[in-house]
Amino acid sequence: MCVLKDDAYGLGIESILPVLINNGCLYFATAYIGEALKIKNIVKREFPDKMEKISVMVLNYIEENELKKAVKNDIEITIFNFEQLERYADILKNEGRMKVHIKFNTGMNRLGFDETETEKLMEKIKFASNIDIMSVYSHISDVGNEEETEKQIAKYDRIVSIFDSNSIKYRFRHIQASPLLFKYRKKYNYDFARVGMAIYGMEPLSEKVGLYPVLKLSSKIINIRKLSKGEKVSYGSRGKLKENNTVAVIPVGYAHGLQKQIENNGAYVLINGKKAKILGEVCMDMIIVDITDIPEVKIGSEAVITGKQGNEEITLLQMAEWAGTIQDDILTKWNKGIKRILV
Repeated sequence: MCVLKDDAYGLGIESILPVLINNGCLYFATAYIGEALKIKNIVKREFPDKMEKISVMVLNYIEENELKKAVKNDIEITIFNFEQLERYADILKNEGRMKVHIKFNTGMNRLGFDETETEKLMEKIKFASNIDIMSVYSHISDVGNEEETEKQIAKYDRIVSIFDSNSIKYRFRHIQASPLLFKYRKKYNYDFARVGMAIYGMEPLSEKVGLYPVLKLSSKIINIRKLSKGEKVSYGSRGKLKENNTVAVIPVGYAHGLQKQIENNGAYVLINGKKAKILGEVCMDMIIVDITDIPEVKIGSEAVITGKQGNEEITLLQMAEWAGTIQDDILTKWNKGIKRILV
């Protein structure tokens, strides 16, 4: 199951979805119904022969006034508490059958029924005549902690066994996301894995597992100036130069998604295949970088923020380390106004 939530992690559903479909992917997950409808519309327009084969589930809450639209468009719904189950079933009682994925909380403590609620849920489901259960699923909170992961898996298996012993029909079981899949490989395979970050080349374990980075974010130099030792660059006083420098200005800043947390943490960009350190504070729409030791730099030269240039590369993992965050946070922060070009 390919996860296209938050506009395909910020890269654009309209760009990513056709690539996935052309490579045989037929099951998708989104955060919200708007994204699910967008997938359905793209499929209807560009892949009409696959309309009956494509499935889309929504992982998050669906507003009650959107429910009928979900059922009408054959969008699968996540159910995670009793109030939601009862309200949804009541609203859709005359709208045909709703396809639901029942989520269980096995340790994340975010969404999902608790294990202790399983028997009560069995009774509710038995009397719900308009529900088709697509799956029973959960989510692992910390794949690096093997002991806690084992506990969550054991809890999930107990929950599924209760469904089986009560003869409650469901189609799929799934608990793997990218980190669990790459950490344990085949150990916890059920019916499928929900793969998100790995699709976009992000290392799911904060270490290299052999994925190919798909993203290159580039800008260009718009100004160059020579400065003397002791002069300051950018806001405040942290950008005081310790020697004579040649600096360049690049029109990318925190308004575009370049997180301020990377400043003064050794962050750099790539210019002419060389590392150009970011000096001083990240501005709203600009950064200033050191090009003193980089030859043949001129106004208009390409500056790579993320990706490869020459023999050097800045990965999302590297940027996440500079900012003290995770790769997903870096990728989804990039402003929608930045032009996306599918290569």
